[in-house]
Amino acid sequence: MIAARVLLPLVLCWSGLFAIQANAQSIYYRYPGPNGTVVIDSSVPPSAVPRGYDIIRLDGTVVKTVAPRMSDEERKARELEFGVEEARAAADEKTRKWDESLLLRYSNVQDIDVAKKRAINDIKVRISILKSNLSVIKQQVYSNQAEAAELERRGLAVPSELSDTLASLRREITTTEQHITSRQEELEEVANNYERDKRRFADLQDQVDLRRHYYAKPKK
Repeated sequence: MIAARVLLPLVLCWSGLFAIQANAQSIYYRYPGPNGTVVIDSSVPPSAVPRGYDIIRLDGTVVKTVAPRMSDEERKARELEFGVEEARAAADEKTRKWDESLLLRYSNVQDIDVAKKRAINDIKVRISILKSNLSVIKQQVYSNQAEAAELERRGLAVPSELSDTLASLRREITTTEQHITSRQEELEEVANNYERDKRRFADLQDQVDLRRHYYAKPKK
């Protein structure tokens, strides 16, 4: 009885060691060898690791795949591909938000025409005010120039206040002209944007009509 009690733990211990050894040996590595061959071994040599390898069982099933290490050219190409994908995703998201905005703001193309006319009229009013201000400023310049010329004809010095006023008015003319140019560019940009919105909205309406027509067709 004593011998049996001693032998039984030893048998179990040896059985466990054999099981561990069998499990360890049931894992192999498959990797590309020279001249296009495939090597299956109990380990992967360091020189073969960059080419990638598979961890497989004895029956050939794959436990894990380690991808080959990319070259600098491959890495750059991959990064470029990711950049293109990100840019495409950002463009798609921008278009989605644009479509949502159009469908929320307008019911039809005529609504866009009305909004375009209102926006353009608003800019034209601002341009008209700027041009009116420019005309007044120029008239002040002409008047002050005439005053300065008259003083010079009479042999009198032009007061510094008058010279400063003329310089200030000329700067104001330049600034006002720049604002007018900016508003005119804005006018063209706004008009183009509304035309672009009209084209996109028309496309969205066509898509909706196609879906309605498809689902309205009797099913066979």
